Amino acid sequence: MIVPNKIDEINWLKYNILLSCIHASICSILLIICVLRAPEMFKDPLSHANHFNYALISFSTGYFLYDFNNCIQNSKSSTIAFLFHHIVVMAFFIHVLFYTRNIGYAIYGLSIEINSFFLHARRVLRWYSPIFKSIYYNNLLKIFIDISNYITFILFRFGIVFVGLRALHIQRNRLNPIVHIFTVIATLAIGILNIVLFYRLVKNQIMRKLKIKQEKPIKDEILITDNQILLPS
Repeated sequence: MIVPNKIDEINWLKYNILLSCIHASICSILLIICVLRAPEMFKDPLSHANHFNYALISFSTGYFLYDFNNCIQNSKSSTIAFLFHHIVVMAFFIHVLFYTRNIGYAIYGLSIEINSFFLHARRVLRWYSPIFKSIYYNNLLKIFIDISNYITFILFRFGIVFVGLRALHIQRNRLNPIVHIFTVIATLAIGILNIVLFYRLVKNQIMRKLKIKQEKPIKDEILITDNQILLPS
């Protein structure tokens, strides 16, 4: 029997992950538009600025503020790492919006949302399966999401950290020393968090493949045990 508070947490968790998936999908589409509209930002991401990209960062800042507050109020499984991720992202984005600098680098960072879409889509697919009547198409969709998840994880989570650290080294003389140190530490912290997240992703994938389970938990317990650490966007 499932107690009411656990049912509430399961329903909230579904809502939170679905909302994160929607935010990631919107950001992914808008990021592509950003690149098509202003490819020149790659030449100087530090000084680049336009209204469209500024609005996108504002939109995502609002989402992270809402999600941070929502998780503190409703989640019993929020971790320091998850909250730290949101604090770092919000601090950087607010700094970017206030000074209207580093907009290009903020767009780089937002590209992580492309991976976040596939990361959250895995859970959404498990919760609302089957999507298609055909088993073949359901399996094909699952394989596509899994492969895309790993590819985009490496490209946009590890790749962006590498690009960010390299850019911080090259353009260190153009940045305020305090801002430079803070940004380097924050980027390294996000990189470490991504390593932990990737480890958990691979571990859970292997455990499901090998079926290393003492007993099969009921559906509602899976929703909780599989989300001991909320996944940062």
